[in-house]
Amino acid sequence: MKKPLIALTARDKTENDNRMFIDNESYYTYIQNAGGIPAVIMVTSEEDAEEAAERFDGLLITGGEDVDPALYGEENNGSFPAPADIDASDAMLFRAFKKAGKPILGICRGIQVIAACEGAKLIQDIPTYNGGSHYQSRLEPPISREKPMHSVKIFPDTFLADIFGETAEVNSFHHQALMTLPEGYTQAAESPDGLIEGMEKDQVTAVQWHPERMVLDEKHLEIAKHFINRCITWQDR
Repeated sequence: MKKPLIALTARDKTENDNRMFIDNESYYTYIQNAGGIPAVIMVTSEEDAEEAAERFDGLLITGGEDVDPALYGEENNGSFPAPADIDASDAMLFRAFKKAGKPILGICRGIQVIAACEGAKLIQDIPTYNGGSHYQSRLEPPISREKPMHSVKIFPDTFLADIFGETAEVNSFHHQALMTLPEGYTQAAESPDGLIEGMEKDQVTAVQWHPERMVLDEKHLEIAKHFINRCITWQDR
């Protein structure tokens, strides 16, 4: 049995006028420890996205900067969008892998990209929306990334319920969130202040927190293992 090859959505960084397409080490180790082989990918056309969906066994849409509100039909009202080509690449890859029926995992920005592509709206700034904070590194004192900030309620009959039961302790690094659940998706988790923290539909699963930073708790690694097992099942079709 071959290890699944997993596409990680590229993020960018510029040093000395040199732009690089990269992603955090934690995503690589998360997929590796779950039994997959990660590779960062950036596409500039729907044709390339569809070819990537043919060659890779699954897609991980990683965290990062805000989604451009234009993707869900709104003006900017507190967003700090990623570069346009990053948004475009994420969206094209999501649609190509969904069309191919292959497993997709969204983390933090990832759940927001999926929601926007599926016609849902986003809360552009949580503090303005409800006065709350979901960004633990900006608290005083800050909470380290591998530790939880709050609990989430887990909904029954979901993939997260199979892993965590009724509740989970999660970290938090986002100032945006889903305003609405995309049509046809099942909500899998909810924060104490009522924000959507997890959802699923068919081969798509997504969470608002960063499980790849909390792997000292084996249950958070189980999210990646669940994803990789789906990719293996797809290989065997």
